[in-house]
Amino acid sequence: MKKLASKSLVLFLVISFLMGASLMVMAQEVPEAIAGKDLKMALVKEWGTGTHMMMHINGTKAEAEKYGIKLSVIDANNDLLEMTNGIENAISNEMDAILISHGKADALYDSVEKALAAGIPVIVFDNDFDVPREIHQGKLVSIDQYDLMMGLISQMSLVEEMDGEANVVYNRVANVPPTDKRHRIWEGAILPTYTGIKAVATIDQGTDNPMGDAQTALETILTTSDEGEIDAVYAVWDEYAKGFYNAIVDSGKEIPLYSVDISNQDLAMMQDHPEIWRSSAAVNPAIVGEVQIRLALKALAGEDIPRYYSLDPVLVHVDDLPSKDEKRVSMDDLADYYDNWGSSDAFIEDWMYTLEESVK
Repeated sequence: MKKLASKSLVLFLVISFLMGASLMVMAQEVPEAIAGKDLKMALVKEWGTGTHMMMHINGTKAEAEKYGIKLSVIDANNDLLEMTNGIENAISNEMDAILISHGKADALYDSVEKALAAGIPVIVFDNDFDVPREIHQGKLVSIDQYDLMMGLISQMSLVEEMDGEANVVYNRVANVPPTDKRHRIWEGAILPTYTGIKAVATIDQGTDNPMGDAQTALETILTTSDEGEIDAVYAVWDEYAKGFYNAIVDSGKEIPLYSVDISNQDLAMMQDHPEIWRSSAAVNPAIVGEVQIRLALKALAGEDIPRYYSLDPVLVHVDDLPSKDEKRVSMDDLADYYDNWGSSDAFIEDWMYTLEESVK
């Protein structure tokens, strides 16, 4: 009996130690640089409309609220001057960190450099700024959706379903950082490797009214092309994909469509015509906002942060989803079909749990 009691005591002590160690980790002190401070951050977006952008905003807001951060959202409505003003105002109002979404590097560079020179961390999504290290001092991060990988998995979806041979109407949006990266995969990897894939036409209508212009452009091509001359259509951006989809549906033809990015509208179109819109590579935009907040917190805490970071994309394929009669799928539902869609633990530190508890 004494031996049994002794063993029980040892087991109790071991469990107590492990529980205590776990609690010590969970109760790790918040870094002195931010402990007890009322943090303010600004999210400056080139535009804030559409499912993708609203999910990004909501994800950022939710993560900021979790840590007691006061977040100001500036929607520039596609006005680069308004973006610049937003950054300048964030500097003047002594924001602790500035989060940026999209924009043009040349238009925003001076303001971004000014923020960094003032010691304000800048966490950028889908853009980059070539600021010297001596100015940014490790407080500048450029996040993307791993656009090189999104280009690869979306384009390989086309290659695989076409058995390596297809006449493709290809979409190119030049001078936009994420779409430039996706194009480099097509030009530098897909076409040289799979020589049976031919780009018989290229559509680039810029970023103004992309859906309508894309539909008109593809309608012209489909009207003038012979039956069977076009085997597939590829869109480097889902705003173009929606226009292409409408053109294909209106033509009465059954031409497979492959793309990048996803929205609730895209998912509805995919489920309406699974024989047409086959797949799209995407990242959960809410996670982008969550990661931006965490990186800003780490920078303010004086911890090392990466200069570049890419999120993991998934290939949303219509064959993975239920039929529209079974269930209409939204972006929130994609976590049910793809393991790494719903959440990410990237850059979560133990002290962030303590910070979260302190604001409840």
